[in-house]
Amino acid sequence: MTPFTLPKAFPIPVIGIGPGSQPVDDELNYMPLPRDLDGFDMPYLPTAEETAHLSDAKTLIAELISQMKAWHGDAETYPVLTLNHLSAANRALISQLLGEGEVSARVRCDNGEELLVQESVFAGIWRVLTLAADGTPLLDRIEACPIPAAVWQQARAFGSRELAPFDPAGVALMNAPPVLAELAERVAHYRDGDEDHVINFSLLPMTPEDMAYIDANLGGGNSGVFSRGYGKCRIMGTRFCNTWRVQYFNGMNAILLDTLEVCRMPEVALAAADDIADSIERLQEALDWLNEESAA
Repeated sequence: MTPFTLPKAFPIPVIGIGPGSQPVDDELNYMPLPRDLDGFDMPYLPTAEETAHLSDAKTLIAELISQMKAWHGDAETYPVLTLNHLSAANRALISQLLGEGEVSARVRCDNGEELLVQESVFAGIWRVLTLAADGTPLLDRIEACPIPAAVWQQARAFGSRELAPFDPAGVALMNAPPVLAELAERVAHYRDGDEDHVINFSLLPMTPEDMAYIDANLGGGNSGVFSRGYGKCRIMGTRFCNTWRVQYFNGMNAILLDTLEVCRMPEVALAAADDIADSIERLQEALDWLNEESAA
């Protein structure tokens, strides 16, 4: 792939992913998080004079809408449109039109590349940037789906289905061993389509030693998802296949709910089908406005 130059800083928060990267305290210092829930706000749309020469961007958005209307909701095969061929001005218009939504993600791939993912203000429409190992931008694209499949595919490729808890070295444990045994059984037998299995640490009598031991066994994965939608939420992959650490925070960044979920992708990270249908309508309205302005 031919490297290209981004028209402006890509709106992806910088977060740490990988073994040892998951924080052990309650401070969420990896990304700014709002204290209030924001509703949908139509992005600012430029004037006709500003967009008259940007027909390539409008054509791409029209194609995106067409493909989304024909899409049947498959989580792995869905509309993907690349932006590399567009001029910087056309990509800037698309960035302005799509805006920045509530969910972002970061993925480190097996081949050394990195994916930066940002949901737009239109739920289920994502901007995905592929970076080479040295940070060079390689591929800029839009994906329309519940969540870009690479987020969970790369996490699955990275993870192991075998859990062999190590010796706690004389540390007194209470509930960590049975929790890890339950997790090992679920991970070993999980298949797509199975009901999600949730282990809720917030409802279990877990000692600090239990949690430290579980954290040490889980390790860090290669995928992380962050949501500031219906409550702030951090979803981190682990070194075990289909196993995610899901934590919800209040306005003071204190943990409200701390769980492990064995599933393909936790539901909180996914754009709902109704929201995606609504996004098609809203995006069409924005494109119609641009086209009407240009024709005026």
